[in-house]
Amino acid sequence: MVFKNALLALAATVGLSDALGINCRGSGLCSGNKGALGQLIAQVRAIDPNKTFRNGEHVSCVDINNIGNHPAICAFYQNIGDRSFSLAQTQTFLQQIVDHGCKLCGSVPTDPGNNVANGQLTVNVVINPTSRDAPQSPAVYEKRSDKTDPAKRDAPESPAAYEKRGDNLLVRRLGINCRGSSTCGVGGIGHTPNGDLKDVRDAVASGEEGNFGNGEHVACIPFAFGNLCAFYQNIGSRTFTKEQSVTFLDQLRQHGCSKCGSIPVDPGNDVKNGQLTVNYVA
Repeated sequence: MVFKNALLALAATVGLSDALGINCRGSGLCSGNKGALGQLIAQVRAIDPNKTFRNGEHVSCVDINNIGNHPAICAFYQNIGDRSFSLAQTQTFLQQIVDHGCKLCGSVPTDPGNNVANGQLTVNVVINPTSRDAPQSPAVYEKRSDKTDPAKRDAPESPAAYEKRGDNLLVRRLGINCRGSSTCGVGGIGHTPNGDLKDVRDAVASGEEGNFGNGEHVACIPFAFGNLCAFYQNIGSRTFTKEQSVTFLDQLRQHGCSKCGSIPVDPGNDVKNGQLTVNYVA
């Protein structure tokens, strides 16, 4: 009887575990590519909050190692029928995948329980993502380079907007802050990498010329158990050059930031118009 009860208890425990349905399974290409999931989530945060997503539609994608036919990590819904899910719901599902311990790929059922037949949000490798139905804007997938013509993008900034800011304007930029992940303070523990904001700035300055879009990593350096990365958020279809990025990073350092922080890309404190962020990415 005791043995029978033990089996029943074990079965119940397994059933509860299985009922979660959240898993970190995916393509074999999911290994490596550190920081791609964080970049994907950053891009999703910048999407129009009124946007909804249908079955098979790519929520957002991030290019990964250039192997074969241009693979990317994409978030998309499966088996949801004619239903659609909001941006807020999508962000919740993505956070559940992260909280489950997934480093890159994974899935979470859209409904309570483990019946994935009712639908799931999946993060997995997709080959040639732009060939899918209802794709994201090609700007999400194309690697920015010197060939990118800013004049062809919507609402480009005037070059005058990027001139080096003086100390007076820096003071008025109340939006500058040194906030970030709690992991920003643990570099160097247990002999882990302990880079800083200056190292990120130098990595950008020594990197290739280019135009950097929303959510795209400008540069990353090893830090703690992942990377310290600089990336733009909430800038819409605009792009910023390497020189502009270095200027923003210099201003963050002048503000006293040593590891992580953010600075609005426009004068004032309206971060909805965009910001350059340096933060820990797992």
